[in-house]
Formats: sequence, C-alpha cells, structure tokens
Amino acid sequence: MVGVALIGSGRMGSFHGETLARRLPGVRLVAVADPAPGAAEALIRAVGGVAAAYPGGVQAGADPHVDRAAAYEDVELVWADPRVDAVVVAAPARFHADLAVAAARAGKHVFCEKPMALTLEDADRVIDAARAAGVLLRVGFNRRFAPDWAAARRLIDDGQVGTPRLLRSLTRDPGGFDPARIPAGTIFNETLIHDFDTLRFLNPGAEAVEVHAVADALVEPEWRDRGLLDTAVVTVRFSNGAIGTAEACFEASYGYDVRGEVLGDGGMATMGDGRRTSLTFSGANGRLVETARGDQELFADAYIAELASFTTAVATRTAEARTGADGEDGHDAGREERRAADREDGHGAGREERRAADREDGHGAGREERHPAGREERRAAGGGVGNAGFAAVGEDARAALAVALAAAASVRTGKAVEVAK
Repeated sequence: MVGVALIGSGRMGSFHGETLARRLPGVRLVAVADPAPGAAEALIRAVGGVAAAYPGGVQAGADPHVDRAAAYEDVELVWADPRVDAVVVAAPARFHADLAVAAARAGKHVFCEKPMALTLEDADRVIDAARAAGVLLRVGFNRRFAPDWAAARRLIDDGQVGTPRLLRSLTRDPGGFDPARIPAGTIFNETLIHDFDTLRFLNPGAEAVEVHAVADALVEPEWRDRGLLDTAVVTVRFSNGAIGTAEACFEASYGYDVRGEVLGDGGMATMGDGRRTSLTFSGANGRLVETARGDQELFADAYIAELASFTTAVATRTAEARTGADGEDGHDAGREERRAADREDGHGAGREERRAADREDGHGAGREERHPAGREERRAAGGGVGNAGFAAVGEDARAALAVALAAAASVRTGKAVEVAK
C-alpha cells in the first residue's frame, strides 16, 4: 500500500484527493495539508475519509488509526509522518518549488502540479533535490495521458507522421475568472505551459530554441494596465527546424477547448475537439454537439492516469528498496521492470529502434551539446527517473518553463527571444 499526502485542498487538490482516496487500488490518502483552518479536514471528509487531528504529527514508531487521514495545517508535519511514501503538491504555483524540494529532502517521492517552479534556478533546485535524495519526481502535464495525445505520440514514434514540420497546441478556458486573482504571467506559466510541453512532446528529440509571442487583455481589457494578459499567441522554433504555434484565451463562450496538431512529411495527426461525448444530435435546428465545460470534465481520465502512473512507480520503487534491489545511487532501480511495463502498455514499443532512427535522421544530433555542464546529472533525477510511458518529469517541466519565460520576455520586448538552456 502506497501512502500519499496531498498538499493543497483547492480546486485541483480536491480532484486529486478524491482520486487518491477512491480511484486507485493500492493507494491510501494518509494526510492532507493546508494552512487554511479546517480546509484539510473538510477535504478528507468530502472524499469519504475519516479525518484525525495529530497536533504534534505522527511520530515514527507510533500506531495511528490506519483508516484515518491526518489533517495538517503545518506542512512540516507531513515530512515527519512515517506513513507518507509520496506527496502530491497541489498548492498555489508560487509554493511549488519549495514544497517539492522539502518533500524530496524528507525522502518523499514527489508529484508536483505544473508549473514545477517559476524560475529556472528553482527548477534546478527541485531536480537537484530529487537526485540527491534518490526519489521520483513527476510533474502534472496531464495531456500526455489523454488518449488522443498519447496515440499521436505513438504515431510519431512509429514513424507514420514522419519528421515534424508544423505543430499546434491551443487552450481556451470557459471563462468566469476573477482578474484580481490572476498573478502576472499566469497565461504563460500556468496555462500555455501545457501547450509548450505538448509541442515538445509531439516533437521528440528536439528542443525549443527561439520564441516570439504577442499577448493582450482582450477578455478583461480594463485590467490591461494592471498587467493582466488573457489572450496570447506564441511561435516556437525548434532545434530540428520545426515550427510550433501555441495559443491561449481565458474565455471561450462554448466551453473548454483543447486541441493539438502535428504535420510531418508522412502525414498529419490532430487531437481533441472539445466534445463532452461522441454524440451528435440532429434535429429541426440542425446538428448539435455538447461541449465540455472544464478541464476536470474533459481530462478526468488523464488526471487519474497520471497519478496512477506515479503511484505505481512509487510502489515499484518502495518494493525494490525493501528487497535491496536499488542501484548504487537509487536511480536505476527497477529500470528493467519499467521497460517491461512500457512494452506491455505499448508506450515503449520500438524505443531502441526510434533512438537509432533519431541518430540517423539528425533528430538526436547535438543533443548532448544542448545540455550544458550539470544538466545530465539533473536529467538522471528529473528527466529519467521513473519515466514509465509518457510521464512528464523534471527536465520536461524545466524545458516547458524555459519557453514560458522566453514568451513573457518576448511580449515585454516585442522581439523574438532565445530560449535559455
């Protein structure tokens, strides 16, 4: 049984809490931490659990009621709780990096909602902490687990799309937001960062090298002078010559809309249409379809799958540690088992062949040169540890953040900006 603590009980935290408590066999929600009085206890009860207050925390050697989840206001008590094998960080974005670092240093495996950090320096801190502690680090880029996007990536990996030339990813939220509560840079750091990861996910082996962005406050124009950006288009040039476009808007009257597209020399793959179901109703007023109204509706299965992937990897790692099967530094444990699992679910099929093809067609050329000193060490923790299937890890989160920061800089300067390494 994998014991997981949830940090943050807001909108996304509540969904993850329900997943951990009800939807994943072999997983137990053992604690929820939130500084707001009563918030952690309320979430535990909402997902059908029994909340228990441990004012001093659960100490090693203690035998708390196994069927109760601890409700903490002080997150430090999570690090000391011996029942916690892993944490899910779903607090506001500005706290992600510090929480992830603290969790890793406490020996807890980490699943962090995006963005993993708001600066590249903080992203490196998280990756370095995970490496030093030998813990898993995963980041919540859920589209990688959505069926359309996963299927498109497999087509690319199998060579059917060919070499990517043009890529597109878009996010349109259903609106209803409070502009006073939107931090500066949100459209890049918290919305388009999904699209930046998607473009890279659909162009494997290539890295973003240059960005040009335009953005404005078109939904809430009266907030423009206060720094709000609610609509943006970003062009991304990749190291293999492919060109990607990412766009976002905080309001679409017809619902929540997420789509993707990749055009290669062998064909084109398109993803997403925003439908609630595949039903089309034909009547006197024409043909009608119902659209999804939020991310937790459109991507519910993907949100669950990413946590299932994470907790499965934690269970594997924990079992190996108990039997002494870890590699010398803790990063190679279970690699063969994960490869076998990848092959079983189809995500790893032909991986070696693809790597060889990448080297032959130039997609992998210069990859080592693109990673300055120290990046390979971070990749061992953030980019390679426990990366079963298509899960996003630390290096993926860092790469998406680098594009987000470059896009923000491009808007400020009105010029194309190189993506930091």
